Amino acid sequence: MSDAAASHTTSQSASAQKGPGAPKRPLAHRVVDEARRYLAFAAYLVVVFGTLILFSLNIYTRLDQETQHYSSYHFYALGLINALVLAKFMLVIEATRLGSLSFGRRLQQGPLVYEILYRAVLFAAVLTAAYVSEEVLVGVWHGRSVGEVLPDVAGGPRGLVTFAWVMVVALIPYFSLRAIERALGEAKLRALLLGTPVET
Repeated sequence: MSDAAASHTTSQSASAQKGPGAPKRPLAHRVVDEARRYLAFAAYLVVVFGTLILFSLNIYTRLDQETQHYSSYHFYALGLINALVLAKFMLVIEATRLGSLSFGRRLQQGPLVYEILYRAVLFAAVLTAAYVSEEVLVGVWHGRSVGEVLPDVAGGPRGLVTFAWVMVVALIPYFSLRAIERALGEAKLRALLLGTPVET
């Protein structure tokens, strides 16, 4: 049997084990797994947002412009908060199996690149909508109307498009890793990345 066929068989076997008839894992294990996924994705977004903030602040410094009289810590704190909030949204969205129904399932049968790009664009759109909703709710809480808040979200329409594009680019490595993990199995992927032995 070829490696590709073996990988496909392994993926199908893993999917079958997760079917309706498969025994459920203990609640404590599922909670720990969800917490680990949340912290891992939040840390990933912290790195992404932190890198973008550092790059932006360096540009402002080179242009000798004021960054709205805020210290750099203010921007890093906002990046951390956004990363934590968006990571939570991500877990909730994944729990709804968005991108894994109908069209998403058909893509899983083909080359991984199609599934990866599809899920990255889909989740980026949902996360962008969640981000806009969050900003609107915060603005309304502070006494502003929706019409006043929307033009300022992410610095305006161009900033919002930029945010959406950044999310697409940031999610591609994430979903690439998830797709490869599903195809190879978690143990084999960990062995390839970290050199840990595969349990037989």
